[in-house]
Amino acid sequence: MTSPAPAPRRPDRTLRVTLLTIGSALVAGMLVLGGVQIARAAAGVDGEDTGVYAVAADVTALKVDSSASSVSIAYGDVDLPTLDFDSGGSSVRLTQQVSGQTLLVKVGGDGWWSFGFLGGLQDASLDITLPRDSAPIALDVDSSAGAVDAAGDFAAVDLSSSAGSVTVSGSADSLRLHSSAGRVTGTDLDVPGDVRVDSSAGSATLSFASLPSSMEVESSAGSVRVAIPDGDYEIRADTSVGSVDVSVPNRPGASRVYSFESSAGSVTVEPAR
Repeated sequence: MTSPAPAPRRPDRTLRVTLLTIGSALVAGMLVLGGVQIARAAAGVDGEDTGVYAVAADVTALKVDSSASSVSIAYGDVDLPTLDFDSGGSSVRLTQQVSGQTLLVKVGGDGWWSFGFLGGLQDASLDITLPRDSAPIALDVDSSAGAVDAAGDFAAVDLSSSAGSVTVSGSADSLRLHSSAGRVTGTDLDVPGDVRVDSSAGSATLSFASLPSSMEVESSAGSVRVAIPDGDYEIRADTSVGSVDVSVPNRPGASRVYSFESSAGSVTVEPAR
């Protein structure tokens, strides 16, 4: 007599219940987190909402840390440093404080929800205007998600963007520019100190009105084009994949050494016009 075939094994009910419970908890947690953050944003407890804010302080340095906006800095007809912030409809907020003579500004929110999981970040921006008659101010700007732009006469300058272009014009005692994913551009630069520029995924284009004491410009995936006045300097230019064109005098052994390198792109060093 033939024995009946065993019935198909049904999925473990305990496992299904466990998975459903975990999934429900995760969804509930996200909804609670979103509700809390929306409530916090509506209450304004995370900082300032969209608006224009004057800072009643005499500052010599500006430090900006933005995780969710573009940042621009320039001098203008204002009596006090002025912050023009637009959240772009997201839950990101502006916070500020003065420590000594340094103005500390931060733009951000509560984790990934601030980027608009239910709608997206809509062009949040921060425009900073400095008094035109103030002494050159030192800049330290870091943006994780947005372009950085500075124009004017500054002390030491350090500008960085993890996901956006970096643009600067004017003068600085020294200059540091970095972009992980975007173009780096400098125009009419007057920098007596050292210059360090690097772009991980984008071109670097610079023009100088005077000669820095030293210079290093690198691009991992993009071209390098630099225009400099005539002078006494040694040029070191190299590319792993691309052409090298140096049309300025190269004086090996000079006290000023300028280094230009691209891992995947052309390198051009030409006279400033």
